Amino acid sequence: FNVTGRDVASVVKEAQQKMNEKIKLPAGYYYTYGGTFENLQKASARLMIVVPLALLLIFFLLYLAFRSLKEATLIFTAIPMSAIGGVFALLLRGMPFSISAGIGFIALFGVAVLNGIVLISTFNQLEKEGMKDAMQRVLEGTKMRLRPVIMTASVAALGFIPMALSMGAGAEVQKPLATVVIGGLLSSTFLTLIVLPLLYIIFSSKRKPNMKPVSIIIAGIFLLGLSNKSNAQQPAVKRIAIDEAISMAKNNLLYEVNNQQINKGKIQIKTATTLPKTGVFAENEDFRPSDNKGILKIGVSQNIAWPGLYKAQKNLYNEQLKYYQANTAALDADIKRDVRIVYYQLWYLQDKQKLFHRLDSIYQSLNEAARLKVKTGDSPGLDSIAANVRMMELQSLLQQLSNDVQIQQQSLMQLLNTTDALLPLVSPLEKLSMPVVSADNTHPLLVLQSSNINIANAGIGVVRNENKPEFSGRFFTQRLWGANDPFTGFSVAASFPLFGTTAYRNKVKVAQADMAVQQKQYNYDRQFLNNHQLQMQQEVNKNKNMLSFYETTGLKQAEEIIKAASLAYRAGEISFAELSQYL
Repeated sequence: FNVTGRDVASVVKEAQQKMNEKIKLPAGYYYTYGGTFENLQKASARLMIVVPLALLLIFFLLYLAFRSLKEATLIFTAIPMSAIGGVFALLLRGMPFSISAGIGFIALFGVAVLNGIVLISTFNQLEKEGMKDAMQRVLEGTKMRLRPVIMTASVAALGFIPMALSMGAGAEVQKPLATVVIGGLLSSTFLTLIVLPLLYIIFSSKRKPNMKPVSIIIAGIFLLGLSNKSNAQQPAVKRIAIDEAISMAKNNLLYEVNNQQINKGKIQIKTATTLPKTGVFAENEDFRPSDNKGILKIGVSQNIAWPGLYKAQKNLYNEQLKYYQANTAALDADIKRDVRIVYYQLWYLQDKQKLFHRLDSIYQSLNEAARLKVKTGDSPGLDSIAANVRMMELQSLLQQLSNDVQIQQQSLMQLLNTTDALLPLVSPLEKLSMPVVSADNTHPLLVLQSSNINIANAGIGVVRNENKPEFSGRFFTQRLWGANDPFTGFSVAASFPLFGTTAYRNKVKVAQADMAVQQKQYNYDRQFLNNHQLQMQQEVNKNKNMLSFYETTGLKQAEEIIKAASLAYRAGEISFAELSQYL
């Protein structure tokens, strides 16, 4: 039978599994699988020998060409770089690994290594011509060989396109081979032009280990980013805008707490008219115990507070509910403010990291100049020591910034109630205009304090009604011992506060004093917020003036100062201490 849409190996494996489970052959009988599957097994066995031999032969020829294990190994890194693209190309087109794909990988490795040879040979030639700086050799050599490298890969890739798109006879053999070569050349060309020069800088014998942090970091990022294991273990960081962060803040757990408080307030209102417990009683009255005659009385009793007390309690609970509802607006403002503070702080820290990285690069280049001056006797060794110390200090500051970023990132994740790693967009921030606040625009905190005044006022009503009379009533039925006809009755009683009236009046005064306190607090908060708003407006105006200076003059002058100071130091016109002050 023929196989369509799948690879032969997995089909045969599945067939073997099902037949072994469902069919029991007599002793001495067995199945064999031939045809394409048999050819696949034989070719796979050959490839297990041919591919390692081909790789060893490539490495051996590289060593013969360069007479250096280090350079041969550097160029050999082009092979895994090209294999990445070939594997992804097969996955993208939904093709299984086949013998023709394996042959394609062998062809791909040869072209990929060729590009590495072109670059490393150019770097070595520039070194022979007197260019001692590895970084300069890489920049100049990559610029010189960019076109040949791209042309080498392009010619091979374009030549395989008809095979990759073929639909006729033999397409099942041509398409995997061409797909591997085209995909591998795309990744190999890109990575060879970036990763290989960086590896060359790292392992260049002319550079000391402490001069390689930037190259090591960049190369590590590329290599780790292309590793499937790294992608599986490291969570991706999502970049979000400020508006998206604010919209995600609705998941903050404090909203749930506030909603529960509102639900509690709504239920509490329903308890305002709750009556005391109903009593059940039984009484026995004997006129003369010797007559064995008496009265058995059975009934219920109920106490009722002054009706105005229930109304006052309901009013108090309503005001408390309004406080919880008003707290939603204050909570919303607080959370949005906190999200903005953390978001902009994160943005600021990231931008500060860029500036520190730039300073680190400047000091690294100047450190080379300082060391050269020390060697030639143009300056004392103090400049070289100072430059090295300054570089180490910047590395420490960068590490601190990284820790600060992680702290603020955790705060942002907590505010948004998410486990995703989030960071702000790195694009420049917009300038926000100062909002014009009208006189009738009440601050959420003032609304809350106004609710506190209403709660205190409602509390006065509750205390006053607690000093009003209370009522109780009883309904009963009684039967005379020995008689057949019972009769019923009721009684009503009223309780008046005859004693302790002074204490009741003091309770009212306490409630009124509490209301006065809340009113004074409201006046103070209003005054404080108005003054704070004026101060913030002045702060914004002050910062606008400073910002205008940097946009129009400061930043442009900074660039000129950096260039002029660097040139002056290299020319020996200023010392390293003066240079540091300028930077």
